[in-house]
Formats: sequence, structure tokens, C-alpha cells
Amino acid sequence: MSMAKESRNSEELMLADLSHWEIGPYHGALPGQMCLRLTLDGEVVVSGKVETGFLHRGLEKAIEIHPWRAAITYADHLDPEAAVFGELALCLAVEQIAGYQIPARAVAIRAILSELSRVSAHMLHMVKVANSVGAETMIHYVLRDRERVLDLFELLTGARFSLSFLRFGGVRNDVTEGFIERVLEACVLIRARIKEYNDLFTFNRTFLKRTSKVGVITPELAKKTGLTGPNARASGLPMDVRRAFPYLNYPSQDFDVPVGRGEGGAVGDAHDRFLVRLREIGESLGILRHLAESMPAGDFLCPGVELDAATPETVALQIPPGEAYARIESSRGLLSCHVISDGGERPARVQFGVPSVAALAALPEVLKGIWIEDLPVVLSSLDISLAEADR
Repeated sequence: MSMAKESRNSEELMLADLSHWEIGPYHGALPGQMCLRLTLDGEVVVSGKVETGFLHRGLEKAIEIHPWRAAITYADHLDPEAAVFGELALCLAVEQIAGYQIPARAVAIRAILSELSRVSAHMLHMVKVANSVGAETMIHYVLRDRERVLDLFELLTGARFSLSFLRFGGVRNDVTEGFIERVLEACVLIRARIKEYNDLFTFNRTFLKRTSKVGVITPELAKKTGLTGPNARASGLPMDVRRAFPYLNYPSQDFDVPVGRGEGGAVGDAHDRFLVRLREIGESLGILRHLAESMPAGDFLCPGVELDAATPETVALQIPPGEAYARIESSRGLLSCHVISDGGERPARVQFGVPSVAALAALPEVLKGIWIEDLPVVLSSLDISLAEADR
């Protein structure tokens, strides 16, 4: 009895050296409203648990209780940092059910908006990573250039963030005068800036020290947790929905799929996640240049499909009964949308599959063994959107 008691006391004594931290749900180091429960041995993270649900908006249910045309506006708010991807996934699924044939010009406009959104979202990711290591100069440089992309959104759609520009069967309007020329100008400017970012930040000794071999995600862990997008590609998994399951006019585009090469010391570390996104910006610029130079003529909306109701007398949009699933490559990874229609004036069921949920699932494993000072770096490098995860 005395030996058993002595053993328990020894274990309790060892556990007493551990400290327990609870961070959130509101904290500057977190990507949004969430709670991290960490167990630390000194300054090293022993284990971590993630709690979400503080931002739940019931977005999918809101879509189901509103008419079809209003669904696009709600899907636009799935990810506030890259609004067009939620719209696109929903539209592709609904258009499968309705059997709409999208005009080539509308397809090209959608692809341009998608790649501009990818560039904008990746730039914002660079800002978050730079902020986590205190590189304020880099923050100002990137935000300055990101304004060019937001100006293009405003020129085409009238909005800079919540675009609500896509429509079932096409897009809301044709491209505005001067838009194509300014897209080409932005491509030239941002491509020149990429070299500036590399010189200033990417291979800066301090940045390398803060991100190399930090928050490593192995290919096995990426597969286990279902990671997709840049986070998975940084771990050496070259999966891109635009290549594996082509949509829009991506089959005709020539672009590479960057993967992590361990240039910072380990494949799948925070530095690889940053580099992959930076290189994806370069690939997106090439796609944008080709799309702008080969913009087809024609309609921007499927013939016979009305735009938004202008008067109360306008007949509500009805989608025939059916079920469809669509998937796209958002800036964070595989974004899917499952839609069921019962033939009524509103969706019967809408479900989104978002990449940030997989990133949150991987987080407890990624946090094990890191120094607590590296927590903001790891969180920012994963590019988690609590808005889409807590939809």
C-alpha cells in the first residue's frame, strides 16, 4: 500500500511541473474566435486542444430558408477574405441541377475573379505571417500592392470584399471599360514585387530562423487529417483541384503546382507553407495574363435566365428537383458544395465542405513540441478561417 501511494505521489509531482494555459476565445494571436487549451512543460507545448463554435452563424440554414437568388449573397460570406469561392462552389452545384450552359465569356470572368481572389488571399496570408514575426516593413509593402487587386474588384463589381457578383447561369454584369487592361498592368506590377518580397523577407535570416523546422506537417499527418490546398502541397502532396478535377476553363491553362521542398530545413514547415503561397501568386498571375489576353466575346449570362428580381411581380427563380456536388480549389484548399433541390423556390439542403476544418483538426498534432513563442507563427502559417469553419 505504501509503495502504491509513493508511486502516485511521484506522478503527481511530475505533473505539477506542467502548466495549463487557456487562450481565447478573443486573443490577438488567434486567427479568429476560438479557444486553445495548452499544456506546457516550461515553454514547450506538450499538448493542445481546440474548441470552436464561438462564431457559429447558421449560414447553411440561412441559405435554405431564403429564395434561390438570395443564396449567392449568403455564400458570399462563407469566407470574408475570399468571397468569390463560396459563390462559385454554390453556383457550379446549382447549375448542374438546372442544366445551365454557361457562356464562355462568363466562364472567363469567373476564372479571373477566382485567381484575383487567390492572389488577394495569399497576400493577406503573407501579411499575417509577417505580423507574427514583427516584420512591419513587409506588412506595408504587401498591403500596398494588395490594394491594386481590391481596386480591380471594385472596378468590376462595385465592392472590394463582399462581391456578390456571380449569378446562376453566369455573372451579374459584363466587364467594365478598362478592366482587362488594368488586370494586365497589375500582373506586371505584382510579378515585379515578388522579387522584392524575396529580397526583403522570404530568405531574411530572422524570418528563416522563426519559421524553419517550425510547425512541421508530415505527408502522413496531412493525409490523416484531410489537409488540402497550400498546406498539403507544402508537405509534398501535389494535389490541386484545378488539375485533378478541372472546372471553368482551367484545363486550357498552363500552370505549375508548387510543392514544399524543405528549403527552410524541413518539408512541411511554416517556411514551406509561406513559400508555396508566394509561388502560387506567380502561377495565378500567369493564368490571369492568359485569361485577359484571350477573353472571348459573347454573353455574360445564360440565355433565358433572368437577373435579380427588379419588381415584386417578377417570378421567383425555381430550380428543378435534383442533387449535385461541386468542388473547387479555393485559396485555402478544397472547397465543396452539396445542394439538394425539391423543385421549390428555395434550396432544400445546402452543405459546404471547407478546408479550414481539416487545418483545425491537424492543429493539436502540429502544436506538440513547439515553443510557446512560435504559436503565432504556426497559427498564421496554417491560414485558418474561423468564419468558414464556424459557418
